[in-house]
Amino acid sequence: MKIFYTILNILFYIHFLNAQVGINNTSPLATLDIIGDVLIEGSLFLENPGNNLAIRGSKLLVLTTANSVKQYDINISKYGPINYAQFEFNNLSKDGLQDYDTKISTANYIVSIQGYYFLEAGVGDTNIMVHSLINNEHIEGYQIYAYPNPATNTWYLRAFINNSEFMAPDSGGGSNMVPTSVDMYLNVIIYRKGFIAKSQSDISVDMGDLESGTAPMPSGF
Repeated sequence: MKIFYTILNILFYIHFLNAQVGINNTSPLATLDIIGDVLIEGSLFLENPGNNLAIRGSKLLVLTTANSVKQYDINISKYGPINYAQFEFNNLSKDGLQDYDTKISTANYIVSIQGYYFLEAGVGDTNIMVHSLINNEHIEGYQIYAYPNPATNTWYLRAFINNSEFMAPDSGGGSNMVPTSVDMYLNVIIYRKGFIAKSQSDISVDMGDLESGTAPMPSGF
């Protein structure tokens, strides 16, 4: 009889080792299934976690300023690690966009323009030309970029052509080109600092009037 009880205890112990444990959860769906907050005061080690074949739709775990682990849900968050926005400037001056304050903090974000296009304002016509204000034979360079303004600590946008203005065919249907306002579209990427993006110090290179050279490697690379 003693041997029989010993076998039962061993079987029960083996079953316990292979059981699913739930905390605040009477129907666990994993080896450890917890409903509620988890606070880890120390190190967390993952040994041989394996490959996750269900990445899409998964949630991240982040450590809050209060040192608690929270689930990061991008659908309800105010921002994502990488954010995309299209800025649409309607009826923009023939001189283009000189300075536009996005009100986006330079302390918390990095902003860059990834693409752009412009149309005749209110018409949607792509028949737009750039007319030089210096000489009709000059083709001026585009200036389309985001930059940090130290006076406001916010990101500004610019989109114009050096010494030039936007022009379109006159309403009479002839070949004459007249100054026109445009609808400007800027594709803007906004990176969250401290989450996925890290600012590096400016890299200044004296090229010595040469067309090629080697820049110093950014710190940390």
